[in-house]
Amino acid sequence: MIVIESINHVAITVSSLEKSIQFYRDLFDFEVIEKLSTSGQAFLKMGDILLALNEEEGYTAPADSKNGISFYVDEQDFDDALEELEELDIEIVYGPENIRNGRCLIFLDPDGNRIELSYPKIV
Repeated sequence: MIVIESINHVAITVSSLEKSIQFYRDLFDFEVIEKLSTSGQAFLKMGDILLALNEEEGYTAPADSKNGISFYVDEQDFDDALEELEELDIEIVYGPENIRNGRCLIFLDPDGNRIELSYPKIV
């Protein structure tokens, strides 16, 4: 058995590093900690979350892809997040729905990668 301690980073493929960096920075306040333009890769950090963006020209996530990132938000912040997405005209492709003793919604980043925001209710 391999014993792991935590997740190092989550990696997603994007068509434009600059466009995706701006999206994740503006929406979630990620900070660019390293950008490797020769390999088309950037690492962004917010709190304990490390996100790797891997650039592939012309990339768009397959429409039937279920791959994505799920972020927990505080229950009190969920409606504020929903309102911000609506103000930014970011289409919500699922939800908000009551599931898993909480609520969730799913939207897409500029390349069609799925992003879920959810919170569980503590019972």
